[in-house]
Amino acid sequence: MSKTILTLACAALFSGSAMAADPAPPPDWTESGNVTVVSDYLFRGISQTQAKPTIQATLDFTHASGLYVGLFGSGVSHAAYNNGSGAEIDVYGGYRHSLNADTVIDAGLVTYWFPGAHYATGGQDIKYHTQEAKLGVNIGAFNAYGWVSLNKRWFGFTIQPTTGELVDTRGTLYGEVNWNPELAPGLVLNLHAGKQNVRHMSEFNFYDVKAGVTKTMDKWAFSAAAVYNSGDASKNGTPLWTFFNADGSGKNVVQKRLLVTATRTF
Repeated sequence: MSKTILTLACAALFSGSAMAADPAPPPDWTESGNVTVVSDYLFRGISQTQAKPTIQATLDFTHASGLYVGLFGSGVSHAAYNNGSGAEIDVYGGYRHSLNADTVIDAGLVTYWFPGAHYATGGQDIKYHTQEAKLGVNIGAFNAYGWVSLNKRWFGFTIQPTTGELVDTRGTLYGEVNWNPELAPGLVLNLHAGKQNVRHMSEFNFYDVKAGVTKTMDKWAFSAAAVYNSGDASKNGTPLWTFFNADGSGKNVVQKRLLVTATRTF
């Protein structure tokens, strides 16, 4: 009897040790975030801050199933978004599905919100809030995405510059490709090309390109890039990609830009 008891006790001891050594299961949700200082807030190569620096923050939550949601915030120029608070808040979400170790499909929605920003035209109150759907594929260091706007006024664009008529810009399209290979440990090359087609407002169509590098050190990342947007600041005397201040002065927000950023993850 004592031998049996000793055997059971040893089995229980070794079983308990094995259980203690088993790793805890991964959490269903993981979160990440960062704060970034940018020399210029460039959205598809368009300056949202009139070439001035601002602070941005991102908070991202990812589920083990592939679902994700997040928030992004940034300062913006009052000239870009009239009568607003000078802020942009984006809410986004979607689903990522892995096809294999290197290939991930990504589908999602994003809402760009500009608190208080609006303007009046044609007897209507036009807001800048915009919703876009995206679909993309990530293959290693390469990815390609397509975006389509879902709301009637893409970022408040509604006045046809040549006729002055109010038009519907729903269905505005943007396509992009990005390649971010690692050149050396902690050093990544950043290449980007994109094409924007604004529905019923071809005067605002453009392509944008970017070439730069990012250096990561612990929880910090520093980047520098040259950016170009082909949009026209004006055409035949009609202002296009020019944002105007309250005093009537305007500033070109496209063409050549230098972007420098510093990011701290947490």
